[in-house]
Amino acid sequence: MNEVIPSVGIEFARFGELRKEIRERLGSFSSFKRSPGDSPVDHYLSIGLMLHFDGADRLDFIEATAASELSFSGVRLLGRPFGEVLTDLRSKSVDFSLDDSGCTLTRYGIELYTPAPDELDVDVEGVALKAPVENRENSGTSEVVIETSANEDTLF
Repeated sequence: MNEVIPSVGIEFARFGELRKEIRERLGSFSSFKRSPGDSPVDHYLSIGLMLHFDGADRLDFIEATAASELSFSGVRLLGRPFGEVLTDLRSKSVDFSLDDSGCTLTRYGIELYTPAPDELDVDVEGVALKAPVENRENSGTSEVVIETSANEDTLF
């Protein structure tokens, strides 16, 4: 499993890293734009990642599918029933708040997406990881400041 590192990203894709460096490390990808004028999103299908970059071409948002095998605090987050994931997170004393698309892991900048959050037997299909607010605002630096905001909109 690939462990989420809160406010940092994941082991092989860290917030603030340059697109070029990540591309060299991760290999085969395709790119697309969500809307005109947006920076291209790099899609690494084989490892279940969509990586978003800011205007300085630094990683600032990660979307993951089950192929990524992401975990947090030793809990596998994707490709499992939402209710099981929540139970496992509770057992590790990880705080979360439920919402209409899944839940947000409080203070960690991690969001879980399930198409039916009221049906606990439906699998978690997506995870979103946000760069810390200061890291996104000061994209010209590589320093990662630990601070997240769970109130910002994501694609889920």
